[in-house]
Amino acid sequence: MKSIIRAGIALGADNPLKKVYVGVDEGKIEVVSNEELTGYEDAELDIGGWDRLLSPGFISIHTFITLYPFRFRIFYGKINANDLLSVMSNNDVYHLALLGAYHLLRSGVTTVVFSDKHPDPVARAVTNVGLRPIIAIPVGCNNSPDDWEKEFKAMYNRWSHSGSNNVILKLCDQSLSKEVFDVAKNTNIAVLVERTVNLSSFRKDELPENVIALGGGSRNDLDYIKKYKIYLSFTPSLEISRFPLSEYKPSLALDLVPSFDIRQEIALASTRLMLTPEEAFRSITIWGHQQLGLNAGYLGNNSDADLIIYEYREPPAFPLDYNSPYESLIYSGYNIETVFVGGESVLDGGVPLNVGLKDVEEGLRRVEEIDKRLGERIRSLEKSRDNR
Repeated sequence: MKSIIRAGIALGADNPLKKVYVGVDEGKIEVVSNEELTGYEDAELDIGGWDRLLSPGFISIHTFITLYPFRFRIFYGKINANDLLSVMSNNDVYHLALLGAYHLLRSGVTTVVFSDKHPDPVARAVTNVGLRPIIAIPVGCNNSPDDWEKEFKAMYNRWSHSGSNNVILKLCDQSLSKEVFDVAKNTNIAVLVERTVNLSSFRKDELPENVIALGGGSRNDLDYIKKYKIYLSFTPSLEISRFPLSEYKPSLALDLVPSFDIRQEIALASTRLMLTPEEAFRSITIWGHQQLGLNAGYLGNNSDADLIIYEYREPPAFPLDYNSPYESLIYSGYNIETVFVGGESVLDGGVPLNVGLKDVEEGLRRVEEIDKRLGERIRSLEKSRDNR
């Protein structure tokens, strides 16, 4: 789809741009200019304005989507995630993941990496909402499949294709490192590495080319990560860091934080002085996409047209401060007007185009059913214990 976008401020280039025109064609950014565009008289969409802020779409490097409706109770230990998953069908997983992906879209996330227990229905839900899914098969984690290699091959064959590696691995158990690293090297994929795996116990040549260490100041191998320029991805809500993380150029992982809001996470990273506002913005755009070798997250010719348009007409989305553009997005980017993924509009006028109220209502109905099933299961287990 051929589109023209106007913006008072555009972020994602080397420096913030003022009063720009962006031309999108065939899923790519074709031109960024301060002059009116020529050759776009036949554009299907002409949107934006000088009270708009344009940004590349955001990426979360690690997220749990299925458990989105239960995130408050899980985070505060009121419910067990594995107990929940044990009473869910694949259809339940799909509809719950649809709710989570809907939330991500409305908060500006266009690409999401997830390691949910049932990856296929989650990937379908993410795709149907209009986002880009990247599946991370968990290995040695508490939600790992019985045969992770079989699961990886099945998902890799189904979801990866030429020029797009949509399936990666997530390692939680150090004893399984060799097998995981061998598969990653053979297939040229990234590996997410949990805090439970100490990378400094490996020689650099033992690691695959693309390793992303999950966690910030809580990791014990940060010196090794810094020395060998290994990628880092952190969750500000879960981190206590006594020093800035700027030199690591980290990405951001939403995990299952209660807000499930990537903009709130970069606000935390900035106010806690883990990153400057500009660096916090880069963590969910260019740095995150670069870690996975994706041609997105920046405003440049021939990059994938995954874009967000914010409207700044009235409070709380106010003001559009030309002298503080990154702060404008982080602290007052409330009104997302339009989202493009691959040059196609998937949210317009603040309304998702691929999912609607019926999908949300079905998701809520299934949440109630799962609650009921879980309650029955817990009562049954308690009764069995009492009868022993």
